Amino acid sequence: MTLRYPLLLATALGTLASVAHAQQSRDDLLDAMTRHIQICAEISDSQQRLACYDRTAPALVTASKSGEISIVDRGQLRQARRSLFGFSMPKIPFFSGDQSASDTPDQIEGTIKSAQDIGYGKYRLVLTEGNAIWETTDETNHEPRSGQKIVIRRGPMGSYFLRINGQAGIKGRRVG
Repeated sequence: MTLRYPLLLATALGTLASVAHAQQSRDDLLDAMTRHIQICAEISDSQQRLACYDRTAPALVTASKSGEISIVDRGQLRQARRSLFGFSMPKIPFFSGDQSASDTPDQIEGTIKSAQDIGYGKYRLVLTEGNAIWETTDETNHEPRSGQKIVIRRGPMGSYFLRINGQAGIKGRRVG
């Protein structure tokens, strides 16, 4: 039985090293590290188990420093989702396993940094928060101005409503 663990450990370390050196995808690296950690967890002797974990930790640190993987906390995911409010989000690995999707707001509030008339009663608006750029897609009689408050609410079927300075909402879309 004691021989079993060193053989498993050698196999796992070999897999981990080959994955790291071949610069496989993030998922491959994480899968190899997960397998190695599971092998470590099966070792009954405390000192051998700790030594196993001690060999795994540097691989994670190295992968993180080299940019092969990134560790992101839930707050950073929420912030990223908020900064992307208004964009159609494809399924991207950055958000895989993320439970913060339910925390994505249905509306955001901000301040207009600048407003530019783009013709036909429509405007391009730059917000102070993150320099997000929105355009009105419906005509408005109320000219937006710098410093005015804006509330952007998610509507049905991917639409958005922009309520500028307390006025009635008009349709808009995020363009940058």
